[in-house]
Amino acid sequence: RALFAQYQGRFGAHDLQLSARRDDNDQFGGKTTGGIAWGMGFGQGWRVTASHATAFKAPSFNELYYPGFSNPLLLPESSRSTELSLSRDGDGWSLQANAYQTRIDDLIAYDSTLFAPNNIEQARIRGVELVATARLAGWDVRGQVGTLDARNLSAGANHGKRLARRPQRSARLDVDRDIGDWGIGISGIAEAARWDDVANTLRVGGYGTVDARVSWRFAPAWTLQANLVNAFDRDYATSAWYAQPGREFALSLRWQPN
Repeated sequence: RALFAQYQGRFGAHDLQLSARRDDNDQFGGKTTGGIAWGMGFGQGWRVTASHATAFKAPSFNELYYPGFSNPLLLPESSRSTELSLSRDGDGWSLQANAYQTRIDDLIAYDSTLFAPNNIEQARIRGVELVATARLAGWDVRGQVGTLDARNLSAGANHGKRLARRPQRSARLDVDRDIGDWGIGISGIAEAARWDDVANTLRVGGYGTVDARVSWRFAPAWTLQANLVNAFDRDYATSAWYAQPGREFALSLRWQPN
């Protein structure tokens, strides 16, 4: 059972958001969390925001009891997150920079050496993300790059090791254009290598893929879209021993009345 309340207010150029949540879990007891966020616009499209929040996450039923791949001794997670953001909106373009840090107690993470989830006593995740959008010669362009430093801060042999299955760097580029009733687009996605175990002995290589899409609005409320995922049929994985699908094709029909 949970109860959630939120307040949102605007005072001139300032925005304020306050939230509180109470969770009552029969197995893990009660937990109160909350957050505060503030934002301010200061002219010429510039805006700054800051937020801090706490969170609580109980293990899922499968993480606790799925036969052969579970851990009934798991503890719930609790975390504290802080984020700062600076953005600017211009005429046909925007820029945004985000910096964040999360500290987690009893992080629930899959341990490939145990073939089961386990708790990491203390963890810290820091990251920076840059996002840019623009309209260039009729094309809508969106680029995103990020760097991540996710560390195990628990005492013991794994202190300072990187958290499993979290790439240190990532990037994405989306380019789309509408031509009459037709739409075309392409996306490039790249992620750096990562570790698959808490001891950082099992490495999963980085990868890059390309997706493409074409849509046709053949009636005012109807659109037919074709998607090609992993167009070059790259062999890659985001976790050890579990290969991602190769080239995929999907066709969808969407009805969206005015």
